[in-house]
Amino acid sequence: MEKNINEAPLPVILQKVVHLTKQQTVPSFREVGLKPGSAAILFSLEEYGAMSQRELADHVGITPPSMTVALKKMENKGYISRRVDEKDQRIIRIELQEKGVKCVALVKQSITKMEETLFEGFTLEEKLLFRRFLLQMHDNLMSVSDWDESGFMDCFQHIDRRRELQDEEII
Repeated sequence: MEKNINEAPLPVILQKVVHLTKQQTVPSFREVGLKPGSAAILFSLEEYGAMSQRELADHVGITPPSMTVALKKMENKGYISRRVDEKDQRIIRIELQEKGVKCVALVKQSITKMEETLFEGFTLEEKLLFRRFLLQMHDNLMSVSDWDESGFMDCFQHIDRRRELQDEEII
């Protein structure tokens, strides 16, 4: 490891690991004709079943306009389909198609390989402990409700716009 990364704060190290992981997995997404954001959509549909477009956008964490673009592309490729909700004709449900199911299986294989690389040299106990630590960090950050955002709003607006642009690139 580089000397500067060894001295970096933990959030910087985590960000670097996430970035490297993305760099390693994106080629496997391309092999099946997906971008990472599209894979997240397929995984959500596989795990939770048919959802409305809004539910799916909220679940995946992308803007509704970005979701519209992604779904159109995925429908054209045969990964998903749309159907009218049986109980409420105003709602259109997004469903995973057989091609999408196969794609999820291939992506899961890629993720398994990535985990093997990430955890090379770790014991089972270390892996479980690391997972517990990450989940606790997630919970800690999610529970913070008294952040003083006033000084950061301009920065967050810029970040939100950048994220929307990235959503369009990822999907």
